[in-house]
Amino acid sequence: MYIAMQTADSNGTLNTEICTLYGIRYDTRYRSAILSTEHMNHDYIIPMTPTDYEDAAKQIMAAMAAKVHMINLGSTIVSRGRKGEARQVQPQKIKISLK
Repeated sequence: MYIAMQTADSNGTLNTEICTLYGIRYDTRYRSAILSTEHMNHDYIIPMTPTDYEDAAKQIMAAMAAKVHMINLGSTIVSRGRKGEARQVQPQKIKISLK
């Protein structure tokens, strides 16, 4: 499955990126979702509450069950950084649209 998203780099520059989505996990230390993609040198990070993470995970599972080829995170801003780099930004809510 592919994922389309608006990403912000360390300079705050926004870009649209499309990646292969391998998975998502929640990091309790930084209260963020970490998206796993084919990019080996950086992480895609979405700060959010545990409840919002569970909601996002359910949306992704529903998309997978529907055999959707691409999901779009819409207006959610995803931080892109080096592996292990943490960012302090406002928590996000994900509203996935199916493509």
